[in-house]
Amino acid sequence: ITYGHSTLYRGIKNIRESKAGIEKVAVEYAKKYLSFDFSLVFYDVTTLYFETFKEDEDRKDEQGQVIEEGLRKNGFSKDHKSNQPQILVGLLVTKEGYPVAVEIFAGRTFEGKTMIPVILKVKDKYRVRNLTIVADAGMLSFANMQELEKHGLSYIVGARMGSIADNLMKEVFQALSRTEGIFHKIQTPRGRLICDYSKKRASKDKSDREKQIRRALHQIEQGDPVLLKYPFLKAEKKPVLKLNTKLIEKDEFLDGIKGYYTNVTDMPESLIVSRYKDLWHVEKAFRIAKSDLEARPMFHHQRITIEAHMIIVFVSLCVVKSIELLTGISIKRVKDQIWKILDVTMEDTLTGQKFVKRMDTSTNEISKLVENLKRKSHSTY
Repeated sequence: ITYGHSTLYRGIKNIRESKAGIEKVAVEYAKKYLSFDFSLVFYDVTTLYFETFKEDEDRKDEQGQVIEEGLRKNGFSKDHKSNQPQILVGLLVTKEGYPVAVEIFAGRTFEGKTMIPVILKVKDKYRVRNLTIVADAGMLSFANMQELEKHGLSYIVGARMGSIADNLMKEVFQALSRTEGIFHKIQTPRGRLICDYSKKRASKDKSDREKQIRRALHQIEQGDPVLLKYPFLKAEKKPVLKLNTKLIEKDEFLDGIKGYYTNVTDMPESLIVSRYKDLWHVEKAFRIAKSDLEARPMFHHQRITIEAHMIIVFVSLCVVKSIELLTGISIKRVKDQIWKILDVTMEDTLTGQKFVKRMDTSTNEISKLVENLKRKSHSTY
């Protein structure tokens, strides 16, 4: 089946109108097969870049006031494509990583400003009363926490330990004493701060810091005072760059210590920390979308086709996660097996009749996968 470009793009534009219904189907699937009830959701953002270097212009009224911000804008790029326009994508998933909602934002939007609109939209759409949102430190702001409290919602978010007051930092350090398996709790204006220590995390923190120091020293040797790329650099007297030893010492002090802000009071500290660690499911969903589903780079230039593109990615991600959850096999492995299955088409040049012959798949892993799916479809699924 083939379509012309004009037919294809007319069809793509219609997809946008199906977004609400598509998300509803995803939620119903999660409720039926994953026991999902919105009591616990995970949120994160990523960026998707475009194969262009031209930003979208804002739409303005006669007085020059912005009516609608352009979508494709330069911003902080998670793909390291800061010179190319991008969009910001917010994704809401279950504890298994199954997607239930997606929203897109202009490329220069601060990620912390995306969470509240997405959560409140879901809350109103599905009339949710009991909801706990888990998000990383990028979503952390006092305003966000107040807004969630205002709407009776709970949160577990990562804390930026480097920004807490020195007296609190010393209290946490002394209380944990580089000991695993214990928690220190502090009541703050941002909610209850729970801290713990991990030897594995401390090793990684030290390794990351040493890499940053090596890069900073290299930049000092280059003598370029303009590009202050690294956190351990400071320019006391231009054009002289120096290591920020005070910041390095503070960073060493926090090796292995992680903090979590929450307003949840009826859950053990160990479970709160465990729930936060489940955020890797969202990160995995983004990796699948970007690599296996090839969600980027994008070549669309109209808002309507960009939105349709993301809906197609969302549906594909739902299918992929369903396959992974049903089979326990990664989508990359499934794709590798599918590509090994070949069809040979033979055509009778006199009659035009075609015959299709498929290679023997009895030994292919996909055959076993399909049989497993058939058995499960008559039981749990």
